[in-house]
Amino acid sequence: MEYRTGETCGMKLIMATYRIGNKCKTCEKIDIKLRRRAAEMERVSRWQQEGSRFRASIDRAYDNIKALDGEIQALQRDREKRYASFGG
Repeated sequence: MEYRTGETCGMKLIMATYRIGNKCKTCEKIDIKLRRRAAEMERVSRWQQEGSRFRASIDRAYDNIKALDGEIQALQRDREKRYASFGG
């Protein structure tokens, strides 16, 4: 391997961190999944008030909620890991 004066390895170095008003993509994904989870919970609540007519739908909604919880937790761990890597 040969190094020449003025060439770099291509690694980006972060010199400063600036806060911006927009949310990062990970935070946006978390928000979307939280809204979907809230919608599922609202549907379950509505179906439960109507009785046992929607048992299969309620079970499926609970499965969706459980899956969303796992995805949300994974995204939150990823966000924390990225935040820690920048010394935040």
